[in-house]
Amino acid sequence: MQNVLDIEGIKKIDPRDTFASTELLVKQCKAAWEDISKLDISFDTNGIVNIVFCGMGASIYGALVTKALLGLEIAYPSEIVTDYHLPTYVDEHTLVVLTSYSGTTEEVLSCAKEAKARDAKMLILTKGGPLLEFAKENAIPSYIFDGKLNPSGVPRLGNGYTILGLIGLLNKARIINIEEREILDAITRLEEKLPEIKGQAHREFEIFQNKIPVIITAEHLSGNGQILRNQCNETAKTFSCYYVVPDLNHHLMEGLQFPKDHNLHFLFLNSQNYSSKIKKRMQLTIDVVKQNNHELHEFMTSGQSIYDDFLEVLAYGSYLTLFLSLRYDQDPAVNPWVDWFKEQLKNS
Repeated sequence: MQNVLDIEGIKKIDPRDTFASTELLVKQCKAAWEDISKLDISFDTNGIVNIVFCGMGASIYGALVTKALLGLEIAYPSEIVTDYHLPTYVDEHTLVVLTSYSGTTEEVLSCAKEAKARDAKMLILTKGGPLLEFAKENAIPSYIFDGKLNPSGVPRLGNGYTILGLIGLLNKARIINIEEREILDAITRLEEKLPEIKGQAHREFEIFQNKIPVIITAEHLSGNGQILRNQCNETAKTFSCYYVVPDLNHHLMEGLQFPKDHNLHFLFLNSQNYSSKIKKRMQLTIDVVKQNNHELHEFMTSGQSIYDDFLEVLAYGSYLTLFLSLRYDQDPAVNPWVDWFKEQLKNS
């Protein structure tokens, strides 16, 4: 098992330097927000009645976070599509937001073609590839980032670009309305807190060693739940699942009795910025988990705003799963089964 503080040992397991990419999260966020502020985007919102976000894996994180953070404040009904095809209602009154870090994701490219055929309005976020060419050929307002602050080149390690980039792009296009100062202040506070968050993740990652993390979250952190689940899968190579309060209170609690032999360890993502009803539900849910003799850990954010909260959890989860991966002697950058699957799919 790898000593996660042994720099030379880490380099052997992590040749693509995902460690550096993780450390650069704050700089990625700053770069993305500055890039967006310089964009000259002319976007006509007239006639838009709904939004469809298209993306796969880490490239959909921005949509997950946006929907979670803004909740009922988003002016348009919105749907997330992680598939090849758009809903049948998509037409010229729909905004289709296409995100692909690499620009080569076949499901997103399929949706892009359908969006064009149906005269839908579009926004694009990508680093390059065919999606970049599609954006240029069709003069689609876009955020094209260089990814320089993600030396590993792994999309899920470029969250600053994809998440803050998408929030900034939607804000620039006047689809959402966020005070720029709120984001900048949250990024600054994350920079100040990052050493503490990293230290906490280092102290706590062994809690989840050889365990199945069951992530519990709510409201503005619900997007973080799926992100952390994915980070457990891809980075730490471990099974994980996530549930959202209040929905889980209507089913999951009855499923805590069996099997008796298990390796579940619950991780509650908690916040003082939750609404009063959700705060009460989270505490009661913790009580139910304890009464069913399950191990649990609580990560309580210290943020002044919901934007602080989401960034804190994003950083904590990134370090937590990185340390787990290194402890398991696993290269955090590679996904051999995903690559194998894609190759088999292509060959067939």
